[in-house]
Amino acid sequence: MSDHLPTVDAPYYDSPDDPLCLLPAVAKRHSSDDAIGAPDVKRPKSEDQEVLYFQEDEEDAGTQEKTVDFAMELLAREHERHHLPTEPSLEFQVSPLRESIGIKSSEFTCQVCATVKACELPGGDSFARSPVDIVVALDVSGSMRVEKLDLCKKTLHLLLRELHQEDRFGLISFSEEAKIEVPMQKVNEENKRMALRAIDRLSVRGLTNIASAISLSAQMVNAVTSPNKVRSVFLLTDGNANSGFTEAADLLKLTSIFVEEGHNPHTPPVTLHTFGYGPEPDQKLLRGMAKVTYGGSFYSVPDNSHVMSAFGDAVGGILSVVAQNVLLTITAEKGAGIVQVYHDKAEQLSDGVFQLPLGDLYAEESRDIVFEVTLISPTTMKNGSSSAHLFPHAIVQLSYNDTLNHSRIGPVSLPALIARPNDRELSWPNRYVTIQWLRVRTVRVIGRAEKLSKDGEVDLAKTEIINWIEEFHKESFEVGAQEDALVVQLLSDLTECLDILKRKDYNAYAENELGVKMNTHYFQRCSEPIISGKQNVYRTGQKSFRAQAFKRGSGSGSTLKR
Repeated sequence: MSDHLPTVDAPYYDSPDDPLCLLPAVAKRHSSDDAIGAPDVKRPKSEDQEVLYFQEDEEDAGTQEKTVDFAMELLAREHERHHLPTEPSLEFQVSPLRESIGIKSSEFTCQVCATVKACELPGGDSFARSPVDIVVALDVSGSMRVEKLDLCKKTLHLLLRELHQEDRFGLISFSEEAKIEVPMQKVNEENKRMALRAIDRLSVRGLTNIASAISLSAQMVNAVTSPNKVRSVFLLTDGNANSGFTEAADLLKLTSIFVEEGHNPHTPPVTLHTFGYGPEPDQKLLRGMAKVTYGGSFYSVPDNSHVMSAFGDAVGGILSVVAQNVLLTITAEKGAGIVQVYHDKAEQLSDGVFQLPLGDLYAEESRDIVFEVTLISPTTMKNGSSSAHLFPHAIVQLSYNDTLNHSRIGPVSLPALIARPNDRELSWPNRYVTIQWLRVRTVRVIGRAEKLSKDGEVDLAKTEIINWIEEFHKESFEVGAQEDALVVQLLSDLTECLDILKRKDYNAYAENELGVKMNTHYFQRCSEPIISGKQNVYRTGQKSFRAQAFKRGSGSGSTLKR
């Protein structure tokens, strides 16, 4: 017996079903490749909706709007009829990379994947969602020329059509200083008309003071005494901070203060979504600001044609939040240990105990947390013991606020079970866990390449990616995952990162593209506009639906009378 293996009288289960007999339906042990459909996300009825809402481009706008009104009325009636009886909004599963690892094998550790998957919005419609509080901070500095500002105005019109009377909306414009254009208020018909008039009056002026925009946004969103469950700030800019605080460190600190002001056990968290239009904004700064608020996102918008779909994608997310304050706790079982939790937000509470906040989850999203455990060496095993004996190596607990059922769920617990037969045999790797382990390592490789390139070591960065692509091909082939949608996107993004590093005009903007790809796979969330010919496996049905609606300029809400 190797000295590396702790020896312990470990508990075991005679049957894979035993440990689950008392668990609620929301928790499922995932041990087979078909137990989870992800990353092939099941869509709501978005395909049907798109046929209904999105007519041919040459169709006149009036017909499109009538179609939208009729469709939304049908959805509303369906919603009222069913009264939305819902199951818990999250499914929860825990799966080892290998279900069985022989004691006499050379393996001392094993990866485990804890998967949290959000449900669809009931009925596939938006009436089931939680009400939202949204503050939009819009750059109106001199660089926001007429065409760009007009697109933003149209985008805000579409946003107001998406909001219901229980939602709140506020608008801030900023140049040298920030100014409240629309106070934070419920979105009834009268307030909508007032907001539309304020939007139409916006004009360009002066410099870019991002600090003032963040400060005033924080004041506005935190001033609401009885906030809605979902609270977000959208910051839209096309330039660098050149007035007020201009240093990145100061702006990140200010954003952190903004987060702390909104942090209260009795109020929902505030997320910040930043949009950088064109090549001029400090994209790394905007990305960093969004990351400060957990669940925030950064959208790089290369040109005017992508403005509206980027905004629509973000709106589709916050209008489909089904769970908040999602928290995982991972505890090593007796005789095992936690080698590492592969997530930057993981905090070690004590020996063998880690806690990981996952923030908000949108409908249809998944979060896959990979961690590594040391294998136990049970003394209760007999020669020739059946591999059906499953030994718990860790317990994973999930708790969250279910926004659809208005309740706190959890903690729900699941064990990470691995059989330890008295032989050298290894079971075949779990395909789904292998793919997630590939994703985790891809994020780490892109992160290292980004740092190397920033330090001027571009050739080393290229070598890092080339070597990983070779290993990536090998491991994905071994489990027959070459055609998996996530594997295809990971490989495509790695190849694109390599192409970026090979550019002769490699610069800070190109460097940021590596960071955007890294964040996409790290957070498992789409934060990009719709780009022709390009797919994103993390774009949910709700995000896709609204991104396309905004791109068409039709929205998905009812027509407003002006």
